Amino acid sequence: MAVSFSALDKRIERDTRVLHDFLWQGAKERGSALASALLKDARDADAFLRLGGLLRKSAEPLAKGLEKPGNGESLFELLDHAWGLGSATVLASKKDYRRAAGRAKEVVGSASIGVCANAGCFEFVEEWEGGKVEFDPYAGKLAAFLEPKGVLDAPQFKRMLTTVYNFGMNWNGAASQFEQALAARASIAGGGWCLLTAVSIREMLGAAPRFSSSDYAKIIDRIVARL
Repeated sequence: MAVSFSALDKRIERDTRVLHDFLWQGAKERGSALASALLKDARDADAFLRLGGLLRKSAEPLAKGLEKPGNGESLFELLDHAWGLGSATVLASKKDYRRAAGRAKEVVGSASIGVCANAGCFEFVEEWEGGKVEFDPYAGKLAAFLEPKGVLDAPQFKRMLTTVYNFGMNWNGAASQFEQALAARASIAGGGWCLLTAVSIREMLGAAPRFSSSDYAKIIDRIVARL
């Protein structure tokens, strides 16, 4: 029986949170049980978003090797970001434009953290999450850090990150439905660009996630095409 969006959304949010806490908060969790839950999430998300098996196939080796260094982090990025962007398209189709933009905001914020963690500037994340700086200057510091390393897209990455983030953070609910619809779509499309660029930057830095970037690009392209 097909799973509903609401049920799947809650389940993936719960399981990726458990994975997050397992990886970065020292939480105790049975690896095999968590891996099985995440693999089921990936399969159901793939079917729901009609991704043609791409998400499922990308997630399988990571979930089955969850205890290996780097696999859990890559699985979190793959599933959390793909579903986050995909769920935004579902919300946009339901004309829940504010929440759609909010999902895109969450996704790009998370992607920026992954870049910082792998570029060697996680202190920027700590400043932002600790409330010492707002998102815009945080993204600016990241771009300034990346550009001397040869990341030519760093300024554009910063601009798109802040655009998507600010759409979600400062939503104009008084705008017309047409404007809100376009803002949500722009957030989702821009969010997709940020996700792919984040992976490209990490590849350039020699810290690529452990899934195929070409398959990931196809996943994101199919998700954005749902608009």
